[in-house]
Amino acid sequence: MTKKRPLLFDLVRSAISWFLVGMVTLILFFPVLALFLALLPFDRTRKNMHPLVSFWAKSILTVCPLMRVHLEGADQLRRNQAYVLVANHQSVADILAVLHLIHPFKFIAKQELFWIPIMGWALFLAGYIPLVRGDQKSGKKTIEKAEAYLIGGVSVLFFPEGTRSRDGEIHDFKVGAFKSASEIGVPVVPIVIYGTRDLIPKGSRLLGRNIDVTVKVLKPRAPFGKDSMSVEQFSKAVRSEIVDALSEVRSRTRRSQLELGLAAS
Repeated sequence: MTKKRPLLFDLVRSAISWFLVGMVTLILFFPVLALFLALLPFDRTRKNMHPLVSFWAKSILTVCPLMRVHLEGADQLRRNQAYVLVANHQSVADILAVLHLIHPFKFIAKQELFWIPIMGWALFLAGYIPLVRGDQKSGKKTIEKAEAYLIGGVSVLFFPEGTRSRDGEIHDFKVGAFKSASEIGVPVVPIVIYGTRDLIPKGSRLLGRNIDVTVKVLKPRAPFGKDSMSVEQFSKAVRSEIVDALSEVRSRTRRSQLELGLAAS
């Protein structure tokens, strides 16, 4: 069976959407640069740049309304508390969704994103953490930078699966995030992301439309202990909690969609 080619309309719509994303990023790069220079002597962690970056994410979806982000449980995050945030990874759009959180945090992103003109420069100025996948030296530097942020009172977001899920299910977690949380003594906050996979499927540049995305923040959890067995058990417990929460969100969303479909028919 031959693969169906994208409709011309979808290609044009996606091209326009990517253009609008680029324009918003270009326009807001200059405020990001100005804020970086203003805060440099006073805020070395660049924690206070988060509201502007969050505004950037929301502006993209205002100018280019491809998805609607629904936050749940965000009030459980205390501004002055550092957390290790761990989320399932469905799409490159996950970052746009999670940046709707008011709570300031840094995230780890593959180094290639930092090479993109304008957007990559903004990521660097905002203090996000680059990672070269498969490079142990880079991985060590990434963890050291993340732990420095945590010690300085800034939360860090990890995608412990290591890469985007191809099937939408949650795969095995790497333990790095949980080891850092255990050694530093900060709570871990599980986060469930659902819906972004329908916006930008892995391996595609075509954009979906009218996508409802849920970002559900679960209760902070204290690490079990610092030894390897405790870290491993803690990682599995958090993963299990995210798996259960994703199943609940998915079932609820599909039920709502079915009810809307029946009401419209």
